[in-house]
Amino acid sequence: MTPRTKWLLLAGLSIFGLYMADSFYRSWIEQPSQRLNAEFESLSDKLNQAKNDQLVAQKIGKRLDEYAARSLPSDPQLARSSYQKWLLQLVEKHHLSSASVDAAQPIGIEIKSRTKKGKRRIGYRINYSLRSQATLATLKDFLVDFRQAGHLHKIRSLALNPIGNEGRLDANLSIEVLCMETSTNREELGDWVLIEEKENVAPAHESFVRRNLFSRGFAKALFEIQLKAITFNRDGIAEAWFKIDGRGTTKAMMAGAQVPVPLHDISIEEVLADRVLVRVNQDAHWIKLGQSIGEICTPKIDTALGDKR
Repeated sequence: MTPRTKWLLLAGLSIFGLYMADSFYRSWIEQPSQRLNAEFESLSDKLNQAKNDQLVAQKIGKRLDEYAARSLPSDPQLARSSYQKWLLQLVEKHHLSSASVDAAQPIGIEIKSRTKKGKRRIGYRINYSLRSQATLATLKDFLVDFRQAGHLHKIRSLALNPIGNEGRLDANLSIEVLCMETSTNREELGDWVLIEEKENVAPAHESFVRRNLFSRGFAKALFEIQLKAITFNRDGIAEAWFKIDGRGTTKAMMAGAQVPVPLHDISIEEVLADRVLVRVNQDAHWIKLGQSIGEICTPKIDTALGDKR
């Protein structure tokens, strides 16, 4: 065997030895280490997910406790009659006219049970339909009180249709309420109330009323209503004489009267010798002889209409 052959044989053995060492390292050290790291990462992810699930469960538990306090009584028939009574009281409070409330039969709510086969009942869903007539401002007040009430209820649909030219709306509401088996209210509705920052919410409500999406000639109608005179009757009671339309129709009204004009809610609050306090769509203004409602409300009307003058 020549020296060259010996060196080639030695080199081949060295390469084979390195290959075997690399295979040994991969199979006994590197691959087990990778498997252990992968298992460790998987366990860490599962642990983090379990912690997140625990936090979510705690939040859901607190929310369920809140829902139990807000829920209608667990007895579905008692819940049905109690909520209907409350809804009628709210309707009466805001003087919604021609109102009718119909309640459907309770429908059971079931979810898949985690401990037993099949489903388990957690409560009932009750649907109501409310139909009434009101001005936009009155309906706004009703909806604000409805929203602030803490019952588990929501309006599923709301349909509004103008009625003639008197500024009134025919309102149809579809309402859904829940009563839960875990309700803490056994015989009557809860007194939970939604608390909001009024300064942040009220402007949006008032803007909605001022815009009056159902009106036509919004500003024009107000400019036609003009204070023409202030007189005193035989009993010494002051009367304000308003021109209420473009045809020159004039009507005398005392404090507490409603100006009979379409599309707007205008009432006489106080009549003095030289001026009259009127409330226009819930906003109070002083008006003097010769002025129109449109003049005293111009800044707010322009803002509501998006006037950039």
